[in-house]
Amino acid sequence: MSLHKNRIKAFQEVLNMEHIDMSTLQSLAFNGIPEEKGLRSIVWKVLLYYIPTRKQDRQSTLLKKRQLYKQLIDEIIVLPGGPSDHPLSVSPGSSWSKYFKDNEVLLQIDKDVRRLCPEISFFQSATEYPCEEVSYLF
Repeated sequence: MSLHKNRIKAFQEVLNMEHIDMSTLQSLAFNGIPEEKGLRSIVWKVLLYYIPTRKQDRQSTLLKKRQLYKQLIDEIIVLPGGPSDHPLSVSPGSSWSKYFKDNEVLLQIDKDVRRLCPEISFFQSATEYPCEEVSYLF
């Protein structure tokens, strides 16, 4: 078996433990983390304490964090409208005005992220934001 395959196997063994030994994981990661089989993503989440070291808690923790993130997005992204608010309103208090300004910022972030690492497909995948219906204006 090649050295690379042995490293992948070592990472998988540590990640499949009921309780990850952080010192072992840190030692393995010191010389780099292979990209194969999604190892890099999982290892970084554990090393940064984003997900717990206990295997049985990981899935529920990820679900909670994704729900919190969705809630945060729902709170931050303003969905304009209402009977007295018109998309062509020039009023600074208009929710449409804020929506268009937010969308401009999100569009610029989207462009910057896509330029960040064009060789990595993750950075090229589409997101829900900015709103496609509005982004064509910019």
